[in-house]
Amino acid sequence: MTSTVAFRLPARALALIGLSALVLASTGCAFGEFRPTDPFDRQLSLDQAQHRYTVLVRFSDFTRARAFVAEDHRDAFAQRMKALDEARFTDYESESVELDAEKEKATVRVTYTIYTPALPYEVEVAEIQEWSRDGIGNNWRVVSTFEGLQQIVAN
Repeated sequence: MTSTVAFRLPARALALIGLSALVLASTGCAFGEFRPTDPFDRQLSLDQAQHRYTVLVRFSDFTRARAFVAEDHRDAFAQRMKALDEARFTDYESESVELDAEKEKATVRVTYTIYTPALPYEVEVAEIQEWSRDGIGNNWRVVSTFEGLQQIVAN
């Protein structure tokens, strides 16, 4: 004969455990920000947005990378990226994010290693990414400048 011991938690304890699990599951942190999780995953944290944008640029998917660029800088970004149509990216390295709480911006320096058919050797092109968002939302947009792009354009 088998005996069964029933273990029951009081209703308050169950409610507290459930509430705690819900709060922990619905929040996330990225570079010190508090962000409720979007169940439709429509918005990205700074870390996710920066990584996704950088990978798109690294694989020359400039059309999709353009969606991360601030609206008033998109045309200039597309024009600048035309210089990299023939380029082949072999590597990239992102430095640490520098947060500026006063200006509510984050800056990341990314160095891409690139070669083109006209340049049989690799050159490094640095991109300074300045990330910002509107209000307390999580819609991160980048404005970037490139250093060393003229080496590729000149050839």
